Amino acid sequence: MGRPPLADSTSGDAAVEWLFVDLNAFFASVEQQERPELRGKPVAVVPLVTPNTVCIAASYEARPFGVKTGVKVHEAQRLCPGLTLVEGRPKLYVAYHHRLLEAIERCVPVTVVMSIDEAACRLMGRERALPNALAIARAVKTAVRGVGETLRCSIGLAPNRYLAKVASDMNKPDGLTPLLASDLPQALFRLELGDLPGIGRRTEERLRARGVRTVEQLCGFDRDQMRALWGGVQGARMWHWLRGADLELRDSERKSLGRQHVLGPEQRTRAGAFTVAQKLLHLAAAELRHQGLRAGALGMAVNFLDDRRARAGGPWVSSPSWKATVRLAPCRDTLALQAHLRTLWESCPDRPPILVYVWLHQLTPQAESPPSLFDENRKERAGEAASDLMDELGRRFGPRALYPASLHTAGDAAPTRIAFRHVPRLEQFE
Repeated sequence: MGRPPLADSTSGDAAVEWLFVDLNAFFASVEQQERPELRGKPVAVVPLVTPNTVCIAASYEARPFGVKTGVKVHEAQRLCPGLTLVEGRPKLYVAYHHRLLEAIERCVPVTVVMSIDEAACRLMGRERALPNALAIARAVKTAVRGVGETLRCSIGLAPNRYLAKVASDMNKPDGLTPLLASDLPQALFRLELGDLPGIGRRTEERLRARGVRTVEQLCGFDRDQMRALWGGVQGARMWHWLRGADLELRDSERKSLGRQHVLGPEQRTRAGAFTVAQKLLHLAAAELRHQGLRAGALGMAVNFLDDRRARAGGPWVSSPSWKATVRLAPCRDTLALQAHLRTLWESCPDRPPILVYVWLHQLTPQAESPPSLFDENRKERAGEAASDLMDELGRRFGPRALYPASLHTAGDAAPTRIAFRHVPRLEQFE
């Protein structure tokens, strides 16, 4: 099904500016599509089938039991004895992501891909009239179902992208919710504070400490009071968004590129952790080049096994036990970056590691810092050429076609994962 026919709009038509698509229980729904025997059953997608990890997704059949993202597997199995655990398949989810984007694009152009399961579409001209926007939304739902019969999406229509996302969350699964400017902000009063994007646990605690316990109370503040509540311009933006103003939501420039990995038992040695760190850097540097960037600094961090302690949200401390950074001349060469990594690693304490994190920051466009043509930089140019060759062979034959010898013992460690707001390319998967 393609784009639906649009009725002629009239000046009296209610209008919306944005259509927001949220794919419901995406990972679990893809698994149910691929494995018909799982349909209609409670399913949890996990990184590994072990009771010591957490659920990264849950089907809607599992959710009434209290199984949701972030719940420990052993707890999920206690809550839902009939739960089926499925090891996640990131490459499969990325493939479905691209198929679904193509299906949505046949109905309405996608303006911003927010994450692997969310996309925002700005409506134009006659598309903005509410009857036409509703027709487009229904066409999108049909197109999503055409990719797979288990796939569903909830769609929000609103005067701005922020509220369109809010609307998409108001009726799940398979909902279609319009929020009109004439109904604001009263239409939001039934929501909890935590239902609003940008109000996480800490922000909600801060608001409650100041006597704000409901969305209605929040909407009762004027713009200056909201700015004071947030301690900056974000509060003023929120005031405008909650009233329907279509202020531009700037998608911030990338400030850093990073990878992290929780070490398996066989890697919890100084040598094993460093091998994994080198692989993480190799992956981050390849993404750096793909985005046409250079890095002006390199950092790494390690958490140690003996710092482990129980806390809400994860099994290790939130801040790294050790970290170090080094400034660089703008660089995009994997081998040069790995030489700096070795230097940083010399100061890392010799204790059993549990998590390794590597990141590149102070990013600049490659065009702004071209490599020198002088002879003393011949080594730099050769390193960049070697990195470009690794990238090209990786695109053609897979990421293991050519890689530094130092990564050979890394094996399957640190596989490509799907991060929040970042969808890997298919060729990044081994």
